[in-house]
Amino acid sequence: MSSSRRSTELNSCFLMSKTPGHFLRLFIGSACLLLTLGGASAQEASSSSVHWAYSSYFGTGWYHISGDRDVYVLRGTPRWKIREADFAKDGTRTIGIELRFPITIGLDTFDIDDIPGTTDTDNLASLSVTPGVDITIPITERWALRPYVTLGWGTLLNSSESAFTYWAGVNSRYTFQNGKLNWALLNSVTYVGYTPSDGPSDDFWPLMGGLEFDYPFGRNEQDDEQLFLSWHGTYTTFENNLDLVLEEGRTTPITDQWEFGVSFHKKNKRIKIWLFSFDRLGLAYRFSSSGDLKGISFVFRSVFER
Repeated sequence: MSSSRRSTELNSCFLMSKTPGHFLRLFIGSACLLLTLGGASAQEASSSSVHWAYSSYFGTGWYHISGDRDVYVLRGTPRWKIREADFAKDGTRTIGIELRFPITIGLDTFDIDDIPGTTDTDNLASLSVTPGVDITIPITERWALRPYVTLGWGTLLNSSESAFTYWAGVNSRYTFQNGKLNWALLNSVTYVGYTPSDGPSDDFWPLMGGLEFDYPFGRNEQDDEQLFLSWHGTYTTFENNLDLVLEEGRTTPITDQWEFGVSFHKKNKRIKIWLFSFDRLGLAYRFSSSGDLKGISFVFRSVFER
């Protein structure tokens, strides 16, 4: 399986599945429908780029690498919010705690003209499970930090190769308002690495900065909830470059990533579609300054909460 720049999560209701096979078809089929709506083209993925173990970090999306190479990754993330973060008017802080259990599936091919073949279990290339915990700390009424840590394990399904994947870091968000626009200044630093069953370990340090803002544009008729249109733009530099593996063993370094996305969300409620529930719903476009990496990924949560 190949993997590349991507981010975002598919939050699914796994308890509705009757059997493991039924769950896989339900999960992959629903995500493939989202990929189709997102404009993914049907092409075959070739040999690994970056390492397949990083797919659990980068998340759900379709990515185009250099010439004619496409890669596909689906990630579902059940979450359990133990406690909501809060900063009261008297200065009292409540630290938020959230547990998550990402399950990442890599696909060998994605073909819009052959959805049954795409959702077949024989098309699965890799499987990873990476549980983690996020802690939200309100520093002031406008400023919050979100440290997080994740440790998991994955395997290639057509071989004995496996790897431990881990990442830890902290997100920062500072909010302010200008008229109807709600702005957020975003920053993060992360350490990401993996240790394979055979071969040397590897790691990199993504450093991100960007802006996110919401604009109210109407109310939902069913529940009378305020709707918001959200935009975000971020820039991430990889402190030590990632090498994408191209044809015939050639590599090209990726030094950074730009992301621009749009989504919508409700003020106090999640968006429900069939068996799925989302904080927000949208698409983002990602690319490297060199142009070697391009991709469409999904927006299911604020950048601060990824």
